[in-house]
Formats: sequence, structure tokens, C-alpha cells
Amino acid sequence: MAALTNPIEEGNLASRFADYVASAANDSISWGTNAYPAYQGTERVVPADQFGGSTSGRASAPGSILTAGTARITASVITNLFRNETQAYLGIRKLRAILNVTGGGGNTGTRPTAGIIYDVTAKSYLSSNYQLDLGAITGNPTAGTAVDSSNLETFFGNLQARYIAVRDTTVTYQADVCHASCHSSCHSSRGRR
Repeated sequence: MAALTNPIEEGNLASRFADYVASAANDSISWGTNAYPAYQGTERVVPADQFGGSTSGRASAPGSILTAGTARITASVITNLFRNETQAYLGIRKLRAILNVTGGGGNTGTRPTAGIIYDVTAKSYLSSNYQLDLGAITGNPTAGTAVDSSNLETFFGNLQARYIAVRDTTVTYQADVCHASCHSSCHSSRGRR
């Protein structure tokens, strides 16, 4: 964990933010563009386009963007940058993946029984379509008020708490499929009987 310095430096500030939000977001991601929920280990339950990144997570913003070519870090830059960074992490959240077999079943294919055959929830790096709004965050630095490490720790803690609340709001993706993965060949063979 990084400790905030006095005076505050951009790299140090970005590292401390990463200790709060990035570490909470990037820890233990199960599904993403490189690993996905799969029935019997091979049949994809959620399409690839529903994911926004790999299970390694999202890279945190470098400190250099805090100064944006100037020598000063302002309250508004700190507030806006870290709000936007936290918002970007809101795609890393819990996903409930369901594979539901429709129809009467009754054959000997890979999915012979109708109903839900896969129902697993895990932390996932989802596409931006699944991001919720960050909402109001208290404790942010304000113009005309000195920024100190205590205030920043409070602000980062509030950003982390909001991220965790959103992360733990589960999104559900349900795929409804026919009773067997060999559905077309199954029906074709019936015509030959």
C-alpha cells in the first residue's frame, strides 16, 4: 500500500487510489474476455461481446494524468479524475450466468432435461453496457480548501465503498437454448425413421 506524501505527488496519489478502488475491482475476477462461464466446460453460456476485459482487470490511471502538463494538482482535477476512474471500474461486478433448456427434452443429447442446467454467479469484467452510475460521493476535495492526506483517504474510502456496493449488485444473463446441442441433427434423423 502506498502512503500519501506531503506535498502530494501525482504518482503517489494515483498509487494510493489504486490501493482502494483498483485493488477491490481487480481482485479475483473469474470471467472476462479470456475466461467465460461454460456448461460442461466447453459450451459458452454468455457471449464474448458481453465482456469488457480480461480476468486480470483494468489498468489504473497513471499519476501523470493528474497534472495534465501543468505543475499543479487541483481539487477539481482530483475529484473529476478519480470519480471517472471509479466509474470505469463499475463494469467489474457480479454476473449470474444461467443456461435454460427450453422444450420438452426427452432425447439423449447433451441437454436432455428441460429447465435450468447451469446457474453460477461470479465476479466478471463486463462490457460498459452493464455499468451502473456512480452516483453521489461525499468527501471530495473542493476549491479553496486545502487538500490533506486525511481528506483524501476519506474520499478514496467513499469511492471504494460505492464501487463495492455496485460490484455486489448482481446482473443476470440468461441464455435460453433448445433441448440438445445436436438439435438439428436430432430432428433431421426423425424424418428418416
